[in-house]
Amino acid sequence: MYETIKIEKQGAITRVILNRPAVKNAHNLTMFQEIAHAFDDIERDPDCRCAVLTGAGDFFCAGQDLNFTNQANPQDFDAYGRANVHARQRIQRNYKPVVAAMNGPAIGGGVYLATACDLVVAVDTAFLQMREIQAGNHAGGAFLFTVGRVRSLELSLLGRRLAAPKAEEWGLINRSVPAAEFETAVEDYVQALLELPPLAIRYTKAATNVLLDTAGFSTHLDAGGPMQRYLGLSPDGREAKRAFAEKRKPQFTGAFPRASE
Repeated sequence: MYETIKIEKQGAITRVILNRPAVKNAHNLTMFQEIAHAFDDIERDPDCRCAVLTGAGDFFCAGQDLNFTNQANPQDFDAYGRANVHARQRIQRNYKPVVAAMNGPAIGGGVYLATACDLVVAVDTAFLQMREIQAGNHAGGAFLFTVGRVRSLELSLLGRRLAAPKAEEWGLINRSVPAAEFETAVEDYVQALLELPPLAIRYTKAATNVLLDTAGFSTHLDAGGPMQRYLGLSPDGREAKRAFAEKRKPQFTGAFPRASE
């Protein structure tokens, strides 16, 4: 049924597995569309009480698939950006609780997917990294509501790796545990959620989202998306992707896109 994800159901639990291990579960347009579809199904499924989002192999998600974005025309890039935001919103605003089981590193959009979930457990060897700025793009304001301005800017401006234990210390994720304890830690959250009243969970999430929206979260998504699509098609955005593919250091100029781009 799906090309890029896999669904596993066990009783009241539905696992959504990012299933492109050959490219470290990097996302393309199809993956975002399939994630949104899967979480629509989860919300409608009366038997599902909790969802788990994880990755196949030893990576959670490596971010955007450059094989897709390198060749994307402006229309494809626009569709990709919109599907990206829609998929994350279907997770965050889902009626059912969602646990991220970060089985490995999360980069860029992979970090956004993990943190769109309600609770996040990461193996302690994993890291989180917002590399958008190194790709000529922006992650401005990322996690401002979670970790505060200076840490948000550290993530967004420098693009450095943040080890899972440090991410827990910052409050970006809930738990960082050794690999031997990982499945147990995920199961602990899942079982705790299954014991709670579903309607109360639904409206606890709804109330939290209302407060986030009041603080400007939705406005940030609405404004940030077009900026990202614009930068992705800029000369520096194109150069970053070419340099990555050619395994060389990019040469950034700060030039604005031409009308033909």
